[in-house]
Amino acid sequence: MTSRAPHGLLPRMIAAMVLLMLVYAIPTGAALWAGVPWPAIIAVVVLVVAAQWFGTEYLARRVAHARLAGPEAQPQLHAVLDRLCALNDLPKPRVAISHDRAPNAFTVGRSHRHTTIIVTAGLLDALEPDELTAAMAHEIAHIRHRDVAVMTLASSLAIFMAWIGRGTGAVARSAPGAFFEAPMLGAAVLVGGAAAGLLSALAHLPLRALSRYREIAADHDAAEQLGQPALLAATLLKVSDRKGIPKTDLRAAGVPAMGLVAARPARFAWWSTHPPITKRVDRLTKT
Repeated sequence: MTSRAPHGLLPRMIAAMVLLMLVYAIPTGAALWAGVPWPAIIAVVVLVVAAQWFGTEYLARRVAHARLAGPEAQPQLHAVLDRLCALNDLPKPRVAISHDRAPNAFTVGRSHRHTTIIVTAGLLDALEPDELTAAMAHEIAHIRHRDVAVMTLASSLAIFMAWIGRGTGAVARSAPGAFFEAPMLGAAVLVGGAAAGLLSALAHLPLRALSRYREIAADHDAAEQLGQPALLAATLLKVSDRKGIPKTDLRAAGVPAMGLVAARPARFAWWSTHPPITKRVDRLTKT
């Protein structure tokens, strides 16, 4: 396999990690200033990262209501992955099928040997065999570039801070009286939750910028694998044009999954996880 991802992918992954370290240094410094000992901070970080690292695949399948499917259940899909993995000299990922009718596919995991591709029933119904090959080539490119592992690792603390922010808000809405009974403690909890939410949003900016470029890189690699960039472009257009409200939005549930197309469009381009389909198609047609 001679195909290579665009040269900008690795520098962007490094830059995103550096920016994230700067963001994560803020709550670390605040905790130290508040008197939290180093061992406690390290223990929390290790626990959060380990939970994300080892639990992402299980959580993704649970959120998507997806079940693992072997070759006997999905012979065509497995045959496609067998060919692509042999071409790329990669272990074949696990396959899980979601009953979501909105066409999409998600890649989750932590390494070449620990990865799952979740395919929706809507995607299987929508695509012809050659189009399914194009879609899976895009997902395999994510695994090959190792950006799946990078996102799983890099997003763990950002997701944890987002959960803190949401949890604090949920508690405040469900039991507002408790905050009035202990105003100082309540104010501290609310400020801490708001700060966690803000830091999570700040951390997601480089993550989403990296995510947009990863999609371009995966398109590029898949087009070279197939030797038919127009086929991948047509597949992306077909998937994006299909009607249906997605039930599977793994990113909204805190799972750093790489969808073939965005489950839900973002209002602002800088907050989007995927480039516009028109931009992706234009790049493919110029390949």
